[in-house]
Formats: sequence, structure tokens, C-alpha cells
Amino acid sequence: MAVNGAGLRRGQAQACLQLLFFHVKGRPGPDELALLEPLRGQLPAAVFEQDVPQPPQTALDPASGHTLRDHLRQARDLLQAAGWTYRDGALRNAKGQALSIEFLDSSGSMGRVVTPFAKNLEKLGIQVRYKVIDFALLQKRMDVFDFDIISNRTVGSEAPGTELLERYGSRSADVEGSGNVLGLKDPAVDALLDKVVSATTRPQLVTSLRALDRVLRHGHYVVPHWYGAVHRVSWRASAFERPAQLPRYYQPEALVTTVWWSPQAAAASNAPGKGR
Repeated sequence: MAVNGAGLRRGQAQACLQLLFFHVKGRPGPDELALLEPLRGQLPAAVFEQDVPQPPQTALDPASGHTLRDHLRQARDLLQAAGWTYRDGALRNAKGQALSIEFLDSSGSMGRVVTPFAKNLEKLGIQVRYKVIDFALLQKRMDVFDFDIISNRTVGSEAPGTELLERYGSRSADVEGSGNVLGLKDPAVDALLDKVVSATTRPQLVTSLRALDRVLRHGHYVVPHWYGAVHRVSWRASAFERPAQLPRYYQPEALVTTVWWSPQAAAASNAPGKGR
């Protein structure tokens, strides 16, 4: 989910670079440290001293320390540390202003995701409004960064490069219509992006992308909500055929229109007298 607030717009994903070989775990190894050490003064100490953040897992066992109530208490403590306390029926800052957020959607399909999220926020005293608007209006508001929360999905690749400058680079943060819906302006991120686009070997690219993923996740810019590992496509089995071996990563629309075929059409084109 992408959140716009206090000059920083936050985005969604479990890892900012979701592909397995760019997705980091644990603490940085020697290869990442070679890139991160020169930036130590610009990065939080947690990047070097703590495991990379993972999405929280809610448990039912009261002894686990990870029940919904435990997580709400942690959220309450973080909000209190930031100056937000519950009083007079709402979560308020020192000026008495209530914290409220608006979730924008263009189809209503996110209602099943937003509803439990909103209920948990309301337990903290946060007022939540879920608003369905026309897609064109939603796109315009995204283009000018006029939103509180949206759901946003970005498609990756096996060799990310210059597109990440537009997604995470400081220069694109205030450009209307840019992909930097995070509004991210971070010199350390910019330095790592330079390493990404200047990599000349696959190992250099993977290492720089892992370091970038680590820094982005330690920035806590993301609110992970759901993830699907399959594409759901329905078709008439007798009307189309497809390759038995699928690519590792693909978008279904492009795959269907480029490599699927009609056996009837193929048979007709190969019939006697139907030469090319």
C-alpha cells in the first residue's frame, strides 16, 4: 500500500526487489558491506546491526509475543513515541488534531483487504475512510501525489536497471506522473542506484540490488498486504494451445498474445495449397 504523508509517500511489497536473488535476509555480508560502509554516516545503524525487516506474522498463541494484541501494543508505543496519543475518542497530536487517513480505490476490489486493516487502525484511534473513485481521477491524484493511501503494484525483472532511478531516485520524487510514488529522497539510495546502473557484471548487479533492497526495507517505506504467486487465466482448452514450459517470470497478457496459438488456425495454414 502506498501512503502519502509528511512529505514521504510509502509503498507496498514484502521486499522492494521481490525476485529471489535480489531479496535479502539476515545481516549484510562482505560483498554488501563493501557498498554500504562508505554510506554508514547516511544510514541508520540498524542496517549494519540488525537483520533486515520481515513482514510481521500474526500468531494465535498468546505466549508467542506475536498476537494481534501484541502488534497493536507495539504500534501504540511507536505512535506515542512520535507524539500521537489516544484522547477524546481519537488518536491526537500535541495540537489536538485527530489522525485520519483516506484509502483510495478505483474498483472497490480492495475492500476485502482494507476492511480488516481499517478495523485494526481504528482500534488505535485512527479514523479511516475508504473511498472508491473513477480510475481517471485516481490516476490524476496519483500523478500529483494527492492521496493518503493507495494500493500499488510494481512489476520487476531479472535485470533491473535504469527504471529504478524513476521509481526510487530523488530527481523523480517531485516530478508529476513519475513512478516514485514513495516520494523518496535519500542520498544513500541514490548512491546505491548509481551502483546498480553502472554494474558491468551479473555479480555486481545482484550485490548492488541486494544492498538497495536492504536499505529500502530498513527505511520502513512499505505496508505489505497480500501477494499472489500465480496468474489466474481462463480459456477454452480446445481453442488455444500454449508452450509446455513457461518462463520463470512473465505477465499473462503478454504471454497469451505473443506465444499462444490456435490449433485450428495452425492446421488451416498448413493444409495443402496454403503455402506462405
